[in-house]
Amino acid sequence: MSVFVRHVFSQWMVCCVVVCVAAGPVLAQNLVFTPVLSASVGAHPEGLTVGDFNEDGHLDIATANSESDDVSVLLGNGNGTFRSGYSFGVGQSPMFLSTGDLDRDGTLDLAVAETGADRVVILLGKGNGFFHEPVPYPSGKGPTFLALGDVDGDEDQDMVVINSGRFGHYPPFSWSVLLNNGKGAFASAQHVEDQDRNGLFPTGASLADLDDDGLPDLTLTWSQPSWRTPNGYVSVLRNQGHGMFSAWRTIQAGFTLSAVTQTDVDADGDLDLMVTSLFADSIKLLLQLDPGRYTKPANMEVGFSPVALRYQDLDGDGYRDLISTNRASNSTSILLGRGDGSFQPAGHYAVGAVPTAMGIEDFDNDGLPDIVTANSGSDDVAILLSGKAVIPSINLSAEAVRFSSDEDAPARRTHQLTVSNVGLGSLSIADIVLEGSQAFSIDRESCAGATLTTGKFCALPIHFKSRTPGRHQALLRIFDNAPGGPRIVTLSGTVKG
Repeated sequence: MSVFVRHVFSQWMVCCVVVCVAAGPVLAQNLVFTPVLSASVGAHPEGLTVGDFNEDGHLDIATANSESDDVSVLLGNGNGTFRSGYSFGVGQSPMFLSTGDLDRDGTLDLAVAETGADRVVILLGKGNGFFHEPVPYPSGKGPTFLALGDVDGDEDQDMVVINSGRFGHYPPFSWSVLLNNGKGAFASAQHVEDQDRNGLFPTGASLADLDDDGLPDLTLTWSQPSWRTPNGYVSVLRNQGHGMFSAWRTIQAGFTLSAVTQTDVDADGDLDLMVTSLFADSIKLLLQLDPGRYTKPANMEVGFSPVALRYQDLDGDGYRDLISTNRASNSTSILLGRGDGSFQPAGHYAVGAVPTAMGIEDFDNDGLPDIVTANSGSDDVAILLSGKAVIPSINLSAEAVRFSSDEDAPARRTHQLTVSNVGLGSLSIADIVLEGSQAFSIDRESCAGATLTTGKFCALPIHFKSRTPGRHQALLRIFDNAPGGPRIVTLSGTVKG
């Protein structure tokens, strides 16, 4: 049975970004994020990933939606705007997804963690924005996170899966490794750890080569589901080759740890460690002194309940900055790196309700990184475009065109549909497609391929040709680079006998 595809017609919203700047001077050069674009996806998106899924040179977005049991894909226009999303079922309660070329065919694939089904599923990409049917692999109890990386040194993407028992409620808790055979098929989960850790469960993972041996080592965060537990910790495991890991370091890092990432923030050539502390509303920074040995955690305050963490040079100064997504304050927080291991707070930027995941990419091709969040409380994604973003906005003179005539005395048989650009960016009309009854025709060359600057418009003649008594219907689809396309205009015509 083929994968069922359900279209999700999103309603896009443009609004101003709310910025609450922290006390003290802000050193940002390009920290202007406006406007905010929101696009509907499935119910309760918990995971998000970014990639060019239809191979048109523009970045696209995919979300894992836990309540609607599906994945939504938003195809990008290359200017920071996206078309209406479509969704396809993948299984029970998908919580996380990641992308990579898993079968080495040059096309991006998806790996999805299904916490309700105790498995991960692989969806091999077709290269046109769609995917083959999901292939399941058992992984452990309640998988909620996965990381892709070549853990056995054979140059293909393997998986490390975090099995947190649906966030600490259904033990046993574990993590597991699934090795790729190079063709996108995975061996049975191995090196599963499920011993008792006093109620702690794994919450996040990071793969990075910490000892310069060419193999990625594994860093895990551990927490308890109860309120403000002081014994959250980080475990660092050294890669022994062939997908096997051994215990290396254990670090007490603070309250209820969630996301973890590693990058060099003090320019000494070593990867430093950053983790989010969910109930301490902070990022814990641990500078690496030598392989596997770190400084004591330094506390950096962010928004309320940070659940996702990324790094990127946002202001173009050559230093890595930190960005957190904060579930309880509906925001992202930015800390600007100084290059010496210290950071300058640069404010909190509003996104959607209950953000759960984040990506940092240049969606509008202006050379500046943009931010996207998946928002579980509002069932959408929010996109913050960096720099002086200019977005086109399309206006149609009608969303429905109706013709009516008598068989012997035909009335008006041509209607001019006006397509206008009421936004600031340049509007490109890629194509116009007429579907349905052949009772209608259009002069598509009058608008198709047109580029409209602000305030400009084109007129699209629509003709009703039929003289056969009865009711005739068709759809007109307009493909453009404004948010939420394609546009759909319904056409109907009645000939009275």
